Amino acid sequence: MQKNYYIYNKPECKVIINKIPIWFKETLYEGDQDKGSIIFETHDQYDEIYKSIARIELSFYKKDRIKFLHAREVQESIDLYNAISVVVTEKENSWLNSHEFTYWFGHRTKMIRKRYYPENHVHGLFYCELTNRLFEMHSIIIRDHYEGFKPYILAAFNSVVCH
Repeated sequence: MQKNYYIYNKPECKVIINKIPIWFKETLYEGDQDKGSIIFETHDQYDEIYKSIARIELSFYKKDRIKFLHAREVQESIDLYNAISVVVTEKENSWLNSHEFTYWFGHRTKMIRKRYYPENHVHGLFYCELTNRLFEMHSIIIRDHYEGFKPYILAAFNSVVCH
């Protein structure tokens, strides 16, 4: 049996991802328990300009529970990515532990140095009532490798432990 995941634990910010794909390694961590971000990138590079095939960014910050409205946060994330030409194609709601979790799928074509790179996006967010933190997870995958990475990215999103 081949092992496809490993457990990522960051005690400085009290975040655990139980199923991070083995192809991803942490490249950047900044912040503390209240606000921060963690970036994972694949080892394999698409080419010398685009760099890694896939990237996952997990960001979190404190947000007052009274000011939080889940539907508004989801719509604001969609509007933000629409501003950079990401077309949202599908949105799904589910539960992550006891948190309402929404993720959406989108795509765009990015131009870097006169080359076009079609990429797919998966974005998810949830609010933890115990720690009063809003978690946003965003992944960018080059379209040629999207179908191979998609189930592993969704498994990573659905295995985040926030407290």
